[in-house]
Amino acid sequence: MLFAASVRATLPSVLDERVGSPCHESSSASLATVLRALRPIVGDAAIRSAGTDTTLERLTRPTDPPSISRCEPLEAGGVRTVGPVAEPVIAAFLDGIQRSRVIGHVHGTPLVFGTVAAVIRQRVERRLSTWQAPRVQRAIFVSRSGLGDVVWTALAASLADHGVPLVDTTEGQPADAISAHPLAQRARALDVVALEREQAERQLAAQWCANERAWLWIDGGIAGNLAVDAHAPAFGVVKSHNTLYGDAGSVRDVLALHDGERSPAFLVGHRPRRAVASWYLRLRASANGDPLHGLVRVEVAPPAPEATQAFGAHADLISSWILAEGAPLSLPDPRWATLTYGVYACEQYLKSIIGS
Repeated sequence: MLFAASVRATLPSVLDERVGSPCHESSSASLATVLRALRPIVGDAAIRSAGTDTTLERLTRPTDPPSISRCEPLEAGGVRTVGPVAEPVIAAFLDGIQRSRVIGHVHGTPLVFGTVAAVIRQRVERRLSTWQAPRVQRAIFVSRSGLGDVVWTALAASLADHGVPLVDTTEGQPADAISAHPLAQRARALDVVALEREQAERQLAAQWCANERAWLWIDGGIAGNLAVDAHAPAFGVVKSHNTLYGDAGSVRDVLALHDGERSPAFLVGHRPRRAVASWYLRLRASANGDPLHGLVRVEVAPPAPEATQAFGAHADLISSWILAEGAPLSLPDPRWATLTYGVYACEQYLKSIIGS
């Protein structure tokens, strides 16, 4: 997303303050409660329309162009065929969602009400139930420099009475780098909300890895999750492919994978985050020849140097677990070809908590 790199570099303190927050809601404030607190500042017009506007997540589209990035091979070339295990091995699934809405403007600066939520759904006797408690956080995200100190102080005081945090999206950013454009401010707020969601997901993953020995499926990458090390019972599954990894030849091989086949494993360097071991796996073939249909990329912690030769067997094993989750289908979701039902169930659960 726009400004993602600069947000990660300039806002560590905003996120780190909440690292130790409990695994339940940090604020029970609803949108209606926040709007009542803001009425003296943003007026009634914004109040009447705030709950009906489309979320920023639906309005915003990725701005990075599709690309191919080189990587370091961990295995020799050649397609690997993998079959599913007879019985599911994955014990639980982790996913998070976010919702962001502009609920008013002050001096042209958008006030963004953001909600993030994350949950682990654990499979017990073929039924999914919530592990521990979901993590839900709500806050107002806004540029303090755009509001000015007087309005910021008044807004903070009004929201504090309702237990709603106020997050400065430009904290730590040089003054000459702060844009006054409302669309730029909105995009930056959306990125900070995404960082909050990632933080909630990482905290839940860390709790699982510290307390459980059964395997956890994490929706998305694990590069920023230091709790998922070589000994942790967790892996990530990436469903989007704006960046494809490898040289031109290996990418062509990936796009030609048949269902039940995986690519050789490789090492992806995520700086300033750590490197991860990864490989592509075709869950389902496409009837119309779409090369990305049913294609996922698996991420795990990289192997120790002495374990590199045996890593292929580890990748085969995890791939067989993933293939075993092919049914039931997560219909009617249009992402059914790569969205396993366990992750779909997490999304539906979270939507029931915070809405669509």
